[in-house]
Amino acid sequence: MKKNLLTFLIVMLWCLKSFTQTTISGLVTDTKNEPLTGVNISIVGSFDGATTKADGKFLFTISEKDSLILKATYTGFASSEKKIFLSEKQIEVNFVLKEKVNDLKAVVISAGAFEASDEKKGTVLKALDIVTTAGSNGDSYGALKTLPGTQQVNDREGLFVRGGTGNETQTFIDGTFVRNAFTAAIPDLGARGRFNPFIFKGTVFSAGGYSALYGQALSSAVILETIDLPDRASANFNASTVGIGGNIQTLNKKRKESFGIGYNYTNLTPYFALIKQNINFKKAPTAHQIDLNYRKKTSKNGIIKFYGYINHTDVNIQRANITSRDYNNDLLSYNDEYGVANNNLYGNVSYKEYLNSTWKLNIGASASYNKDNINTKTLNTRNELIVDSNFGASNWISIHNRNVMITNKIVLQKDLNNLNSIRFGTEYIYSHDIVDAFPEQLRALIERPTPEKNDHLTAAFAEGDIYVSNDIAGKIGVRAEHSALLNRWNIAPRFSTAYKINKKGQFSFAFGQFYQKPDLIYLINKSNLNFQRADHFILNYQYQPKDRLLRLETYYKNYADLIKHNDNAFAPTQISNTGSGYARGIELFYRDKKSIKGIDFWVSYSFIDSKRDFQNYIREAQPDFVANHVGSLVFKKFWVKRMFGINGTYTYSSGRPYFNRNTMANKNAFLQDRTIDYHNFSLSLNYLRNIKKAFTVFVLSVNNPFNFKQVYGYNYAAQDLNNDGQFFRQEITPTARQFIFLGMFMSWGIDRTQEAIDNNL
Repeated sequence: MKKNLLTFLIVMLWCLKSFTQTTISGLVTDTKNEPLTGVNISIVGSFDGATTKADGKFLFTISEKDSLILKATYTGFASSEKKIFLSEKQIEVNFVLKEKVNDLKAVVISAGAFEASDEKKGTVLKALDIVTTAGSNGDSYGALKTLPGTQQVNDREGLFVRGGTGNETQTFIDGTFVRNAFTAAIPDLGARGRFNPFIFKGTVFSAGGYSALYGQALSSAVILETIDLPDRASANFNASTVGIGGNIQTLNKKRKESFGIGYNYTNLTPYFALIKQNINFKKAPTAHQIDLNYRKKTSKNGIIKFYGYINHTDVNIQRANITSRDYNNDLLSYNDEYGVANNNLYGNVSYKEYLNSTWKLNIGASASYNKDNINTKTLNTRNELIVDSNFGASNWISIHNRNVMITNKIVLQKDLNNLNSIRFGTEYIYSHDIVDAFPEQLRALIERPTPEKNDHLTAAFAEGDIYVSNDIAGKIGVRAEHSALLNRWNIAPRFSTAYKINKKGQFSFAFGQFYQKPDLIYLINKSNLNFQRADHFILNYQYQPKDRLLRLETYYKNYADLIKHNDNAFAPTQISNTGSGYARGIELFYRDKKSIKGIDFWVSYSFIDSKRDFQNYIREAQPDFVANHVGSLVFKKFWVKRMFGINGTYTYSSGRPYFNRNTMANKNAFLQDRTIDYHNFSLSLNYLRNIKKAFTVFVLSVNNPFNFKQVYGYNYAAQDLNNDGQFFRQEITPTARQFIFLGMFMSWGIDRTQEAIDNNL
């Protein structure tokens, strides 16, 4: 009897419990309606709960009364809570979890910009790629020419990008504007960048659509960031066929402060004595440069940095005067002499500090001084100064250019949740320019005021990073500038966005307005000009599986308010902002470190359609610095066991337009002729070894070993000496078909073996 009673009570209790239990079920998905597996579903303050299955569903029962809070948590996603009331026996609760935004998964806006860094996500080239690319000859701008959007313009100064002139690409170091980023140029010979590539830890090459933090560049921005504290003290020495140099870098015991100094001497006289040049160098390019740097940690996240240099360059050339060349009678032959002595000083100070956990302060300041003393003469075969009616009133012009620039920039950044942030700030640029170009024989006889221009350019900007999720991001900014010299304002909106379609692929879009002051040669003659303007529209697709990268990009640029003038560029008259133009194109970049075992290579291709009506153009035409098709193939192979590597670069460019003086009577023939196609192959051999505790790299590189003929354009005589309606012309070519470089680089204190290996794996 007792046994039956106990059984009855147990059954009654079980029935009562079942009657009071509630079943909770539901589905957990992400924002794309995809089910999430393994999501933890729990009751706040209790151990009850469940885990979602493969279909994202869960189910469990509880005996609670009244109400409770149900919580869903999942790694990589923001947790979600819901309050439910236990009014029914079966309750369905569904969750939609949003993925947390983080650096590793967040989409990177890539429209128009190429990252070259060892740290940042989305990197196209590592920092070491910049200096190891064959054909770059250790020049950062030379390496950037292997990327799409750039032109193979080697006969003038600057980096030519997407239909823009060389001075439409500007350089920024640690956030501040750089004046005179290239060495003093010789007409028809081009120029190199001034900066040692090894001082930079990161490079952003923006072929268009760059941030509102930067201005005064119509086409492109090269944004460089100097290194922070070194890992250890070190010393370096280099010797090559172009010169010698070295530097010392110290680091204090607390590893919070460092100082470095370096010196480099360049002299191509011995090289030109061995390798014949097609022009006469009375003084081969010679340069002295002293570099200084200082770094100090001011707090856990704060640092102050200084970088500066002093540079002196001297070169003097002689080549045949074209106007004096009667091509039916070589007895009449004069020479043009061109000499330039350049002094350039630059210093940059930057300070970064987190004011608290969310506010960051960036301050930058720079100062630069540049002076060019240029002399042009016409000499007879006995090197005597000549006066001839064919050459106008003067045959000896002396040009003295001086400029001083001081910049200051302050940026405040507020970090919000999920990588969202806002930044805003101001910038001030003071420039002082003197251009004194006058015939030497008249300089002492005529009092002539020296053209001098000063400008105070002030700017304010604001920009925000908006991350909706790991898959959707945007950047919105605006920049306003005022030039005291022009007495003009401009306001430039900027916008870019990116959408990740899967783990490996994404689309990006960018739009922006960009302004730039007219060149100094025009402002010397007329100050009341307006800013020049370019509107950029960019659409980008990027696919990046492991060890591969594919970028496809299309763009359209509209130019307005470009400078138009009559006469030649050295004495412009009737100057106005009535010029216009456009550039549009398609670009491809593909890098692959996986498909061919042991080979790292990249391919770039650019197609561009561009026309302009600016400067002294008589009608709209394709500019003489634009080729419709440009391509590059770069490959790298490194044998780790032998510590030996081979790098090669092949570049191609279709023929560029040139002004044919013999067809100038026909307006429709203006800039319709084309040079021959450009081909160049460069090969570099690298051997690494340790010599008495010194990490040593031996480099042998050859530019154009296959002897391709390269013609950049033509110079025409100013007079028709034969009176037959034909003007003599001369090809513009490199000073020699090949350039051979042999160098040795030694480092004490830092073994870069692993760095070299990692860069080639």
